[in-house]
Amino acid sequence: MQGAYNSGQRLVLAKVHLDNFRYTDLSAAFLSTLSSRFASVRSAGMKVTLLFSYDYSGGGNDATATLIKRHLEQLQPVLAANADVIPYMRAGFIGAYGEWHSSQSGNSCGYNSGSTTCATADANRLIVRNALLANIPATTQISFRLPNDLQKWYPTATGNGRVGMSNDCFLAGPDDSGTYSSTSQRTFVQTLSKSAAFGGETCEDTQTVLRSTCADILSEGKQYHLAWLNSTYGMTFMNSWKSGGCYAQVSGSMGYRLQLDAVTHSTQASRGGAVSVKVDLRNVGWSRMFTARKLVVTLKHKASGAKITGAAGDLSALVDQATASTSMNVSVSIPANAQVGDYDVYLSAPDIFTATASDPRFSVRFANADNTGVRQSWDATSASFKVGTTLTVN
Repeated sequence: MQGAYNSGQRLVLAKVHLDNFRYTDLSAAFLSTLSSRFASVRSAGMKVTLLFSYDYSGGGNDATATLIKRHLEQLQPVLAANADVIPYMRAGFIGAYGEWHSSQSGNSCGYNSGSTTCATADANRLIVRNALLANIPATTQISFRLPNDLQKWYPTATGNGRVGMSNDCFLAGPDDSGTYSSTSQRTFVQTLSKSAAFGGETCEDTQTVLRSTCADILSEGKQYHLAWLNSTYGMTFMNSWKSGGCYAQVSGSMGYRLQLDAVTHSTQASRGGAVSVKVDLRNVGWSRMFTARKLVVTLKHKASGAKITGAAGDLSALVDQATASTSMNVSVSIPANAQVGDYDVYLSAPDIFTATASDPRFSVRFANADNTGVRQSWDATSASFKVGTTLTVN
């Protein structure tokens, strides 16, 4: 995991195998081990997209909906304690690979030796969906595999802001290897992904013509607001994007990408007063930011290094693929005993969780490049961007 961080990744797929618990409660030892694994993720400076499964094969030997609900209730305290490193979670649990198909325990229509009716499967899937929503941290996006389920639950494609989709055959042929049964389902998911996360992986289905060109990914990445993608599966796609010259663009566009456009403030402030810093910025990435974050302004004394800070706004409110700036105003109160003199101005976006808020590895880095000509640069130690302006405190 540390190697992944060092290579520039910040999100890993964490697969949790539940094969030993198809008929029993989760053990205390298992829950303890899971907690330690999350601690390892945090220690490496990473976050995860989480996938639970009872059978990571095509067999689909999962658990009943009632037992899945019980397992989610057992998992609730562990997941709540580690919400800071779980921004995304695949719905998981049901069927082959946790992909919500081929369930042998009554969770897929026509399976379980052919005896499961669609009505029974739908009722069981709803039990699992409700258990996921009740026990997964509210800050975690939950992505379901099939648009058919999502349309049944949320017919207007508005969802609830937490329920998105994971497509494990993204760009594989005209129907993404059976993912979509109609054009209307594609339109539905494109609308849903405006407000909830869409991610997954590509798949090399040899029965279909793959849409693996740069033109394909650059078009559909936008349309589906692609937030994350498995970089180690479906290498035909990755290699095509590399040879086509767009791999860096895809990497830079996926998820959110916050660009600073302008910063304005008065050049003088008095002790005991306040200064308003106006920041114009936009999210030029394909996807929204799904976890609330404040924009932080830090004034750093040029001589002593003393700091004064203020915070405001919510960066997750920025729309994706923006073509114009949004203005955020941050008020910074100047203490009555503040050191007089000149201060450099810095901007940052630290994490909101107690466990990671002070760790610079979990801060968002703005998309702006260093520009020494106007004294603009990224400070990795404080995870903040020096904007090049000066404020004098009198």
